Amino acid sequence: MENIESILTQLLNFGEGWIVKELKIDETIKEVDIFLEYIKSVGLDDANNCFKIYDFGKMRRIRHLDLLQYKCFLNYRTPRIKNEKGQVRSLTLPFVDKRVSFSYLFENKVIEALQMSKNQIKTASFFDCSFDIVHGIMCRGVERGLKRRKLEGLEALSLDEKSFSNGHNYLTILSDPINKCVLDVTEGRKMEDAETLLVMTISPEQLEKVKIVSMDMWKAYMGAVNEILPHAEIIHDKFHTAKYLNKAVDDVRKQEIKKETVLKNTKYLFLKNQNTWTDEQSFKFSHIDAINLQTAQAWKMKENFKGIYQIGNKYLCLEYFEEWYKNVLSKEIKPMIKVADTLAKHLRGIVNSAIYEVSNSVAESLNSQIQIVKSVARGYANFNGYRNAILFFQGKLNLYPL
Repeated sequence: MENIESILTQLLNFGEGWIVKELKIDETIKEVDIFLEYIKSVGLDDANNCFKIYDFGKMRRIRHLDLLQYKCFLNYRTPRIKNEKGQVRSLTLPFVDKRVSFSYLFENKVIEALQMSKNQIKTASFFDCSFDIVHGIMCRGVERGLKRRKLEGLEALSLDEKSFSNGHNYLTILSDPINKCVLDVTEGRKMEDAETLLVMTISPEQLEKVKIVSMDMWKAYMGAVNEILPHAEIIHDKFHTAKYLNKAVDDVRKQEIKKETVLKNTKYLFLKNQNTWTDEQSFKFSHIDAINLQTAQAWKMKENFKGIYQIGNKYLCLEYFEEWYKNVLSKEIKPMIKVADTLAKHLRGIVNSAIYEVSNSVAESLNSQIQIVKSVARGYANFNGYRNAILFFQGKLNLYPL
């Protein structure tokens, strides 16, 4: 029967030329040390040129995957060669990066656990290692993923904002609405912040291929896109348009409720989709509509605006908006006139949202997922840590070392 070292050599497979030479177990602290030895007389440099082994480096001890209930460590000396220039170089090892204190397989497992837990502290506790090790693995994964990422064929982008910390501190998030992933993040939401994010994330050649950019009606984002992507169409997602309209309707209700007590406790009636109204809410609206309150009129204007998204033709959309706008002006309800003027200023983006299938809903969904990451971590002390977490969990990057 083969000895345990030979069995472990086959099972663990550390690469050609590497064998398990010795095994030491410490029962008191539940740790096992595996001692590896390189037995070949030659090795390859990074250019795959073969040279004789010159000597070996100092003994290293690194963390590996747990072996049964024991924490496992690998102990080895790195083989070194002397090339044709007389330079001594360490071989690239198949199981570890010489710059870190853990094996590739350990790194893989930590990445898997992080993806499931979304919590660096809990992951570090699970592996009985330091937070710094887990955080370092996360940062290494993001760095690798960004280098490997290819953005060929990128035709659509989304820009969205996200609060970072207490006060008016924001991030700008650039995402791919087709592949549903975050491309990168920057501090701030000014025009120059968005411009820098675009040019630092996407090459000039790739920017030329972008056809549409979805966003809310934030002037700074529009300015950045017009500056960096003048050929791209801007899309104002109907979610944001609905948000403006809902606020206008609620402003009308707030003004009118001072004289009309029938509007008491009706805020969410006018915010909900009519299809989700209860019988009681339907009856309530019928009563408000029957006495022709401005709130009911404003609500109908809001509902009528939705028709623009059912047309699918640019010129017909423009005609529809013109008729809707005239109707709003004729009712002389100030909050609705104000929102109609706002929508008129952004009509191009609104019409585009009725024509193109891409919307900002993916960006909003990613924003929600980012909030979960932030909540699980109970916030981030600095921007770099937050950015790494966002790209790690929502960047769809190839994070693994192998």
